[in-house]
Amino acid sequence: MGIISISREFGSGGENIARFVAEKTGFLLVNKETITQGLAKYGIEIPTADPENNINKEEDSRKGQQYIEAMHDFIYDLAIRNNLVILGRGGSILFRDYPPALHVRIIGQFTQRVKRVMKTYNLVSETAVKLVKEQDRDKSRYYRQVFDVNWNNLRLYDLVLSTDKMELEDAADLIINAYRIHAEPREIKDGPGTGEIEERIFVPPADQEADHFMHPSEEEFAHMLDFYRIQWQYEPRTFFLEWDSEGNVVEALSPDFYLPDQDLFIELTTQKPRQAWKKNRKIRRMKELYPHINIRLIDKRGFESLLKKHSIDQDQGEEDS
Repeated sequence: MGIISISREFGSGGENIARFVAEKTGFLLVNKETITQGLAKYGIEIPTADPENNINKEEDSRKGQQYIEAMHDFIYDLAIRNNLVILGRGGSILFRDYPPALHVRIIGQFTQRVKRVMKTYNLVSETAVKLVKEQDRDKSRYYRQVFDVNWNNLRLYDLVLSTDKMELEDAADLIINAYRIHAEPREIKDGPGTGEIEERIFVPPADQEADHFMHPSEEEFAHMLDFYRIQWQYEPRTFFLEWDSEGNVVEALSPDFYLPDQDLFIELTTQKPRQAWKKNRKIRRMKELYPHINIRLIDKRGFESLLKKHSIDQDQGEEDS
């Protein structure tokens, strides 16, 4: 079996490098998607949070531990039948006693990684800095708690590559050449060549027509804004809130309305306070990541109060006319 494990700092381009290596060698790419689909076939419950960067956030630590153990068994089973490129998931630890395996670490200067994250996810510098720090910290914690090793210990890896001044495909070629030297030549399978690698970028939903609302309360709110002649836009922008360990956006928020004249985003909730905790958490996260954005949450009580006032003003307007 052929094994290439790739560990990467967030924003270093490691995800795309792993894809290039898998395509060029014909090895099976083992990433979050592969593991999720594979374990689902066995009826194994998939945690809502990615264990690699949310191990402390699991609501049920026992289920989280069971999932990690099942994930490791699944990777070992894949390795018996396939040549693998393992992205993250502690591959350098799982196969550290297998001499032909090549363990690679992809790094980059912090500022360069922040720039790449800003470009990939269309983030401002302050938010990108916070995201890169969070992801690196979570990966370090995962390795420490699951494997009891220091993720930043470069002795865990056979090859360390910086992508600051290197094209990602060139980095993949270096890894493949290193593997050919490191392992037996018969374990390399010539691939069909490379094609374009699609960036795994979250694409916000297409703009909807102004009269197509997701909830009746939004339509009522829009009518109220029209009555007071307040310009508005419906869900014009999506803000990324959470990323998994591979840079995929797993949570986002599209505020219901944007008021251009006030430079203010409005998010509505008609749920009772006890049921609105998820939306409140999203708003707090958005304020944390995007402090320069003005957003206001209008809850059920506030919404009903506004409608009551609108009804009074509307009745008064009809009387005046």
